[in-house]
Amino acid sequence: MSSIKTMVHPETGATLRRSRSIETVTYMGISKQVEIEGWFPDDGGDGVLIGEDSAPLDAVLAEMKLEYLKRTQALAKSIRASTGLTQRDASLLLTGSPNSFSKYERGVAQPSWPTYLLMKLIDRDPALINTIRTA
Repeated sequence: MSSIKTMVHPETGATLRRSRSIETVTYMGISKQVEIEGWFPDDGGDGVLIGEDSAPLDAVLAEMKLEYLKRTQALAKSIRASTGLTQRDASLLLTGSPNSFSKYERGVAQPSWPTYLLMKLIDRDPALINTIRTA
């Protein structure tokens, strides 16, 4: 019985061979490269992952989600320290929800991407909070 040497890409029809590829995974502004094994065309186009082939991608995505959560916690605390806002005031001013900063700081919720970017801007320039208050 011979093993499979090639397969046909189900969408493009390209011939795929078992090989390794370095893929970049991006989540909420964090990017990491990961080596994966799967079925890839010789021209570097889209490949196919089967079964456990995607396990390294899943693992790096989980790492990035945890890293983002930790960044968010630290950022929320930093903003409140630099602006003197309470959790409730920061929450209402930046998200409209009275408990969001408490959740960010405890790591039980994550801000949306636009809110995260706004938080980063305020962290760089805490005086922006005054502009937001008067907007």
